[in-house]
Amino acid sequence: MKKTDEFMILNEEDWSFAGEDTKYLTHGFHPYPARMIPQIANRLITRYSKPGDLVLDPFCGSGGVLVEARLLGRNSVGIDINPLAIIIARAKTTPINPKLILSSWRELKEKIGEDIRSLRFREFDVEPLRIPNISYWFKPQVAKELTIIRHFLDGVEDSDLYHFFATCFSVTVREVSNLRTDEFKIYRLPPEKLEKHNPNVFQIFVENVEERIRRMAEFYGLAPKDVACDVLLGDSRKLPLKNGSVDLVVTSPPYGDSRTTVAYGQFSKFSSLWLGLDENIVTNVDKISLGGGLRKFKNLPSETLHTTIEEISRRSKERARETLWYFTDLFECLEQLHGALRRGGYCCFVVGNRTVRRVQVPTDKIIVELGENLGFKHITTIYRRIPSKRMPWENAPENIPGERCKTISGESIVILAC
Repeated sequence: MKKTDEFMILNEEDWSFAGEDTKYLTHGFHPYPARMIPQIANRLITRYSKPGDLVLDPFCGSGGVLVEARLLGRNSVGIDINPLAIIIARAKTTPINPKLILSSWRELKEKIGEDIRSLRFREFDVEPLRIPNISYWFKPQVAKELTIIRHFLDGVEDSDLYHFFATCFSVTVREVSNLRTDEFKIYRLPPEKLEKHNPNVFQIFVENVEERIRRMAEFYGLAPKDVACDVLLGDSRKLPLKNGSVDLVVTSPPYGDSRTTVAYGQFSKFSSLWLGLDENIVTNVDKISLGGGLRKFKNLPSETLHTTIEEISRRSKERARETLWYFTDLFECLEQLHGALRRGGYCCFVVGNRTVRRVQVPTDKIIVELGENLGFKHITTIYRRIPSKRMPWENAPENIPGERCKTISGESIVILAC
């Protein structure tokens, strides 16, 4: 088949995957913002790589691309700047013999259950972990029982088992907190719901662990054990990879606008703090991510970007600067990816075109222009509608009554070749 015929078929295929299960196997381990659905990753990896190749996701988040790479017999490397994402991704991508988990879980469950029962019968008391504003975000009994669970998790010496149980604990923290768990940003439950909110922490943790043991058993039975998956805490503006070592890149970069789109740091904050992750990093995830802080501007080679920045600047110079910071960072990542990718390899970006001050930012077209300047060849861009999403279809980011603005309702899959 000629390549031109192949890319015509790509655009004619159904990429919405409406109605399909996006949480099968370990994909259902933990919620995560703006998660690439596994069906997209699976199709791209299948089409643009072969078994034994190395697949890179430089913004791996909770590791969905890496899970699919392992299932398809590809080696993989995932990088993310968020410490919680690293724990979740390692848990999702590491096949653990369910007998080993069950053996460890029986002992862990008994010890945790015994201490929580003693706490409830007031046979002893517990000083809760020091979490900022803990009494506002967690009821006193909840905080004490979470502290007991965390204590026993710290005693799990096997790193694979620790990441598994820590992921279950992270989900539990979200579910038993005073947070509105249907939001990715930090909002407290309204008073009427908060009054009735009395979660059974131990029961919820047990249910979360045992559901994930079932999922892991299925994953363990299907996942090849003879491929490697490395999940690294790091910054994709400085890739720790040799030139030409990567066969395929499949990724969905962050939107670069935590205030009005996705706030990864807010989503991760309390789980990260309860797990004892570095507070300095945890509280600054959004600031150290792409577009999160002051940057030295580069004269970026994209006419579309220049036009877009000028239009945003007429409405808000501050927002224009922030948008340009994001693309300055993204261009640095593209430079790194072009070096790491072997000649003939493909680079696939799944992106949404966000809106800044009611100006649509055509991220897909800008990536193409930036990439072509570096030596990438634009193969095609596939457009897909998102059948369901957690963010609202419309919002009012400037808080002007009666004014509405479209949010991201579709995605572009930009395919570049090196």
